[in-house]
Amino acid sequence: MHHRVTALIRLIAVSGVATVAAMAPAGAALAQQMGGELIVVQGSNPPSLDAMNTSSGASRNINMNVYETLYGFNENVEPIPILAEGVDISEDGLTYVFTLRQGVKFHNGDEMMASDVKASMERYRKVGATGTLLEPVANIEVTGDYEVTFTMKAPTPTFLEAFSSPRAPAVIIPEEDGAAEPGKTSLVGTGPYKITEYVPDSHVTIEKFADYSQDMDHEGMDGFGGKKTAYLDTVTFRIIPEPGAQVAALEAGEVHILEAIPAPAARRLEGNADIEIQENLQWAFGTLILNVNEAPTDNVKFREAVQVALNMEEIVGIAAEGVFELNHGWTYPNSIYNVGDIGANYYNQGDVERAKALLAEAGYNGEEFSILTDNSIPFHGRSAVVIAEQLKAAGINAVINQVDWPTALNLRMQDTGWNGWTLTMGIEPYLGPAAIVSTLTGARPHFVKNDPVLDGLYQELIAGATPEARKETFAKIQEQLYTYFGIIKLGDTGQLQATRSNVKGFKTFRFPRVYDVWLEN
Repeated sequence: MHHRVTALIRLIAVSGVATVAAMAPAGAALAQQMGGELIVVQGSNPPSLDAMNTSSGASRNINMNVYETLYGFNENVEPIPILAEGVDISEDGLTYVFTLRQGVKFHNGDEMMASDVKASMERYRKVGATGTLLEPVANIEVTGDYEVTFTMKAPTPTFLEAFSSPRAPAVIIPEEDGAAEPGKTSLVGTGPYKITEYVPDSHVTIEKFADYSQDMDHEGMDGFGGKKTAYLDTVTFRIIPEPGAQVAALEAGEVHILEAIPAPAARRLEGNADIEIQENLQWAFGTLILNVNEAPTDNVKFREAVQVALNMEEIVGIAAEGVFELNHGWTYPNSIYNVGDIGANYYNQGDVERAKALLAEAGYNGEEFSILTDNSIPFHGRSAVVIAEQLKAAGINAVINQVDWPTALNLRMQDTGWNGWTLTMGIEPYLGPAAIVSTLTGARPHFVKNDPVLDGLYQELIAGATPEARKETFAKIQEQLYTYFGIIKLGDTGQLQATRSNVKGFKTFRFPRVYDVWLEN
């Protein structure tokens, strides 16, 4: 049975706090104010401000306020037109005709035309960080000044969902940037704010775009789209790596929004009239990825032993500092793809004796189990420590290899030298089943060696003609994940964000939206 432990309950249990402050929703009753400078804090530099060729959250935080796509997700993670007026899909599913909104201006003053869209898509094919995004598309043609036609290789019912992904978004840029190398564009988009300055290790400044073309088909913002309004003159994204320094700056009133605030600091500031805490619970899946190519994790019985040895409530409770939900499923509980109890009998067991029996069956002889983790993302390192202790109790020779984040990313791409890797999967669960399973299949799955069953089920999933058909396939996928044991789901983790109380209109989402946000005098 699915077991949920809400962050609110966890916070109460740990600290006696009675509530998490909820922000009053933006609406007609609030008097929006123009002008001012907002300061947002994040912990790391954006690797690139070229939105197409990075999947970094640190980049997305900024880029999604600057660039826009033909289609994107609304608040409920459903595709909606943004720079397109809409799309006509042929009955055979082989032709997508996108009609563009007219009068949309780039930050350089030029009007967006179909030729810009085609150039953007052709560049994405070369430098886009989500390699599969345009793979189903055979041809892209300008079929009018404000019309672009995609011809598909085969019917792909999930294409529009995938195409709307903000992971490494297919943003529209001027045609003259179409041939630019990665990171070498003019940084011009169509969004409500434009980039004016980037000083690495210090800040990125974006400025209100006076000629922004609002989508008047909506009453207000909706996810990545809708009617967006730039109330602020400028927004500065300050880079402050140390969480304590971030919190101190917020308390001193030097900054307005923290992208993430540690739970202990959030509990301490509860009741502070100058600060509001927002809870963004369905933020990421905590996972332990196993290297199926390297002994002893090349043995499925050993991998099963690791699964049943783990007490997820203890691991995620400590790693997420109490902001978590127990969830064995590979979707969020409220997803239309939630397939219920499949795999629940393997989740949160902490069964040392059962694990020892499986280790004996695997012929395990005390070989080292190397856990790769990093010192940059606190959840990763904390979970690795608890996992190691639990595995040692079951008789597994667990050793932690903690490195910095870039080194961890490099090492996990090696076929050998590691057995487990702690990773919070953030954007993939948000995007849904196809995005999750795509990381576990294809050219190089997270667990290194392919599982032919999962590979076949992924192809079945993306070819499913209806959500109901795709859910049936996803049930088989979740069952296979609890058979192959290449990746272990630890639980759902949350993120707490903090704002000064004079920040109005801010609403948690996959990135800090600074449109439709204003400062109250």
